[in-house]
Amino acid sequence: MSQIDPYTNQQGVMKNRLSIEDAETLSFAERDYSAARLYEIQTGEAPAETRGQFDADHLRAIHGHTFQDVYEWAGVTRGDDLMLEGVAHKQPEHLIKATTSFEEASQVNARLDAFCDRLAQQDHLRGLSREAFSQQAADAMSELNQIHPFREGNGRTQREFMTQLAQQAGHELSFEGVTQQRMTVASFDAAQGNKETMRRLFSEITDPDRSRLLQRGYNTLHERHGEKVQQVYLTTTTAGQEYAGQLHAKAQQHFVMRSTGDFVVGHAQDLPKASSAGDTVKITATHTPSAAQEKQAQRQQGLEY
Repeated sequence: MSQIDPYTNQQGVMKNRLSIEDAETLSFAERDYSAARLYEIQTGEAPAETRGQFDADHLRAIHGHTFQDVYEWAGVTRGDDLMLEGVAHKQPEHLIKATTSFEEASQVNARLDAFCDRLAQQDHLRGLSREAFSQQAADAMSELNQIHPFREGNGRTQREFMTQLAQQAGHELSFEGVTQQRMTVASFDAAQGNKETMRRLFSEITDPDRSRLLQRGYNTLHERHGEKVQQVYLTTTTAGQEYAGQLHAKAQQHFVMRSTGDFVVGHAQDLPKASSAGDTVKITATHTPSAAQEKQAQRQQGLEY
């Protein structure tokens, strides 16, 4: 980022429509406003004019609608003309977050158009098996994140864009159980040329059974640790693999284990019967049961679903 950043005030806080000058307060407000606007998008209320296009204008529309209450520049990419409070500004050429450098501003729009053109040439990933879709969608997400079209709000915009892309291609895609830490690691690895972390993530969140399991693990950690759950790397077990570690939580349908520093959520059927939270356990993961299989098992046990 250049020395003078037109997006921020003298304290380094993003200039905003709410006249908030504290970064933490702005973060909470941005989260609440954007969640309400994303709900409007997800229920089909907006933005109707670009829905289904999957081009740069579609991405701009998602960002613009999501952040319209907070930022004057909502929907403006880092390659577009920038107006703030009636004054034209030159876009900062460089954007670096932590140790990751993103596309230069002067190249953003060309890279974004090329990305969307390739998606169109691939028929927006229609007609693919779930496995093939998850891999190609992961690669698309990695490229879009590296372009980083907007100054802020890229993550929420990209996730909504990819969710809509999955829906029109006939696949489910749920980011509900994905922690901020996991997405950060996947994005960083992709930026370094390692696509496998993002591909593993998409393999899970396009699988309804594993996605449901991931969400259960996320909810368990959130109940215990609140928003600190965002700071952990949480993944689901893979059938056939062995895992060892301390059992963090055990529920009727799932467990959460801390293994090699990460948190792993698996199905309760894989645990030793007498195990309890705090125990050190070793398991071999089996396939995650489907929702129908879980219901059948509960009926056999005389439990209500």
